[in-house]
Amino acid sequence: MADEQQTSAGTVTSADTTPAAPATFRAVPTVALVAVGFLALCMSPIAFQGGPWFLVFLLPVAVGVWVVRSRTRVDAEGLHVHRVLGSRSVAWSDLSGLRLPEKGWVRAVPVEASEVELRGVRIRDLGRVAEASGHRISAPTPAEAEAAAEHARELEAARMRVAKLRERQAEQAEQVEQAEDTTADTTQGTPGDTPDEADGTRRREA
Repeated sequence: MADEQQTSAGTVTSADTTPAAPATFRAVPTVALVAVGFLALCMSPIAFQGGPWFLVFLLPVAVGVWVVRSRTRVDAEGLHVHRVLGSRSVAWSDLSGLRLPEKGWVRAVPVEASEVELRGVRIRDLGRVAEASGHRISAPTPAEAEAAAEHARELEAARMRVAKLRERQAEQAEQVEQAEDTTADTTQGTPGDTPDEADGTRRREA
């Protein structure tokens, strides 16, 4: 399976007449700010020693800014990616497609620009992206995505059953082959006799 693939989810279609509600996808849920606050609290004894030690508070502040800023907003106008420093937008008319890495965030592929990493948007979110875009791109709805995932799980289970069946058939074939070899060795002479001894025995019997 290829690590990355180009999908038709980026195909731009005519806008739906129904107003679409924007959707926001965050790289990290805002609840992570609680952990950032706890980190700042743990650093307080060091920071309040005075002098340059107070600068250690810059670490939780930087992490908090990253949590708040790193997100992707999808609306009827296009894709809007917000980073710690600056932001970038891609209109639907400028979108060529979406690249779906096997791991990581989905990437937008503009017609005449470099790819844009959609912070917080994963393959499972394509249904919400399509809905928020007013169905300007073709992507499965959440229900369709879940049905496809269930179908993929069923196919994987079927492949595992077939693999186990083939292993059992291979073991049975090997056992039959070993039994045939044992039978052939038995019919050739008494175990332990050399070919000359077996031939001499047959001549004496004659």
